[in-house]
Amino acid sequence: MRAAIIFLCLVLTPVVAMGATQPRPFCGYGVLIVRPFNSDSPGNPAQLTFYREPGVERIAVRAVNEITTLSSILPLQAAEYPLAVMGKRGNWMLIAYDDAGREGWVDMARWWEYCPWEDFLKGRVARLLPGLNKDEYALRGAPSEASPLSGPLSEEEELRLIEVRGDWCLVITDSGLQGWLTWRDGDGRFRISVGGKINPQKH
Repeated sequence: MRAAIIFLCLVLTPVVAMGATQPRPFCGYGVLIVRPFNSDSPGNPAQLTFYREPGVERIAVRAVNEITTLSSILPLQAAEYPLAVMGKRGNWMLIAYDDAGREGWVDMARWWEYCPWEDFLKGRVARLLPGLNKDEYALRGAPSEASPLSGPLSEEEELRLIEVRGDWCLVITDSGLQGWLTWRDGDGRFRISVGGKINPQKH
């Protein structure tokens, strides 16, 4: 009997692991896009020095390509690394620097770019992520959970982000439907993946 249980565990463990999905990333307050100093010669990825408080007590140094980025949510150009900003004090950005979620403050270089989500998302194209609840694949008439659901959406549907109000964004679908949906959940995790700016000639 014991041998049979061990055998089942060995067989089922890879199946469970294969079916496991990575948690959706946290979005924070905005995005920090880390770029090389010279775009013509990217060279080695930037080294980020993390401090416990802005400018006080260095706690870690990491190459930006060793940090968990938002690349799965925000595909950017080569050598550009999008990082979720969890806090901001002037030019100092609070960033998670490892998979355990430990955070530190980074002094933003002048050739990097910070943008709050309300500004970054507006005018972009997005899609809903897989694995959401059924009600999240639908539009609402107003930015409120109390507003009735309207048309159903699919993961593949392209959404044009017209306006952002807190957790909500006003979108237009390829089929011309317009309504509101939440782009992040109550825990601050993404519900959408984001592409480039809307092409006015196409739309």
